[in-house]
Amino acid sequence: MDLRKIVIQAVVGSILFTIISVILDGSYGREIWIEKGIRGLVFGALYGVFLVLREKFIKKK
Repeated sequence: MDLRKIVIQAVVGSILFTIISVILDGSYGREIWIEKGIRGLVFGALYGVFLVLREKFIKKK
């Protein structure tokens, strides 16, 4: 998996995490979107690191 695919996968994961978190919270105010957006960015960064580490060290083939 090249770097572009990893970045796209991490961004999509971050967006989905943010949207699902807001929906589960049940409140759609601006403060909630900002709070969940920051958490989504952190999740996306950690997920991206996980994907890179998985690609480098846990390659199955």
